[in-house]
Amino acid sequence: MTTLAGTATNPPRLENLPPRSLSPARHLIESSVAEGLRTTTAWGLPLRYATADPLAEDRRHVLYRTAARGERIRIRPGVFVDREEWNSSYPRERHLASALATSITAREPPQFCRETALLFYGLPLDEVPEEITRRALSSGASGYRSTAQPEASLWPLLAERRIAVPAGWTALPGVVRQDQEQLIDGRNTCLVEDLRHCLADTLPRLGLDSAVMVADAMLSGLRSTHDGGLCVQAPPWSRDQLAAVSLMCRSQKAARKFTWLAEFADAGAASPGESLSRLRIHELGFEAPVLQHRVRGADGRSLGFLDFWWAGIRVAGEFDGWKKYTDADSYSGVDRDLVFRQEKRRTERIQEEGIRFVRWMWEDLRTPERLATKLAKAGVPRSAVR
Repeated sequence: MTTLAGTATNPPRLENLPPRSLSPARHLIESSVAEGLRTTTAWGLPLRYATADPLAEDRRHVLYRTAARGERIRIRPGVFVDREEWNSSYPRERHLASALATSITAREPPQFCRETALLFYGLPLDEVPEEITRRALSSGASGYRSTAQPEASLWPLLAERRIAVPAGWTALPGVVRQDQEQLIDGRNTCLVEDLRHCLADTLPRLGLDSAVMVADAMLSGLRSTHDGGLCVQAPPWSRDQLAAVSLMCRSQKAARKFTWLAEFADAGAASPGESLSRLRIHELGFEAPVLQHRVRGADGRSLGFLDFWWAGIRVAGEFDGWKKYTDADSYSGVDRDLVFRQEKRRTERIQEEGIRFVRWMWEDLRTPERLATKLAKAGVPRSAVR
């Protein structure tokens, strides 16, 4: 049972608040114009819409006719995507592409916040929400707007939630509320809420699974890439910097949860799966492992790094997300069979040093009892603090 009681080792201090981030994560977005239609390819999805040229009116009608035949899907008024590409895309891709389409069609660029802003910043979420979150221009303009699902789409179109700015932000001493502006294609922009405000407003509202993923990513600097991978794209925050953001939370309950997350976060988590593994190990009451432990052979040679390490029993924990195997050709540029062989040789060399392995997958994290059985069978001790 996870408890959020307690405070960080060092009480949050406003002077530790990190500076305003320079930009959201890098996104590969390309745009072109042909025959009166603009195509903006974002997150692998080509968004097609008519230009402002009056001569493009006929082309606009063509888009609507192809949507009526089920060849394309209208994800926002005037913005279309090919059916097959939409139906085969991932939730994160659909969410960000839909947000961009919202910005394309708006008279004034909307300011994205909460989960949508986190995705623009390249931060991981355990589950991608089925609604776009943006700031309301006024408290009276807040609300929820749903969108009907076309027959050609396998997925519901994303709804929109307009959220009022939390009261009191503008009065916070030493903090000026600022937007982030991201250039999309030389014509359109997306406004994304300043990361500090976004974290303060969002992390306490998230489930622990997503919240821990985000907190770990803030300390490591890992961000999502355009092809679904991960790499260090942002300056890592310190634990004190992350904890200082709790002072921007608008309730004591939210601040306590945020402070706990800052204390629990670990820069050693190299993927969302490892972050979720850390949380499950904690929730199940097992001893916390050391992350990214380097193993050396008897001759002093480095044999690699272990995801999780329990030194007292010489047990290594490994989270197998399978991406390095199933997507090896595109993910690392190495043939998947070679990846298998390299991993097998690495494991054998480490085992020769008297180290035992316990491995788990996403299915074990979704069913914690399975993970608990594996850890107990490997002899992982229970934590002294429960």
